[in-house]
Amino acid sequence: FNAGNGAAGPVIDAIEARLKALGASVEFIKIHNTPDGTFPNGIPNPLLPECRDDTRKAVIEHGADMGIAFDGDFDRCFLFDEKGQFIEGYYIVGLLAEAFLEKHPGAKIIHDPRLTWNTEAV
Repeated sequence: FNAGNGAAGPVIDAIEARLKALGASVEFIKIHNTPDGTFPNGIPNPLLPECRDDTRKAVIEHGADMGIAFDGDFDRCFLFDEKGQFIEGYYIVGLLAEAFLEKHPGAKIIHDPRLTWNTEAV
């Protein structure tokens, strides 16, 4: 998890504590987890390619199954695969739509009209 020194850090800590209290066998590798409004590790915006390297490196270094990076105000998250490669959001929307429709066949999916090919294919 890369909180980007933003608002996500304390929430990530709370989620980890709760999962462990429930007996879940999870390991959270956290970078830039302490909130600091001066953003000493750079702008927390993983949408920008130049802001992805720390997450990519952490995934590779620790052999993580995936990486999650958050923007500064914690309203967006960005996913990385097990090789540290950034996964574009339109792929995530398609996967989420597919999973949702498996549970709720025939349901309607609202999505960004700029990128529709993967969601419409589902």
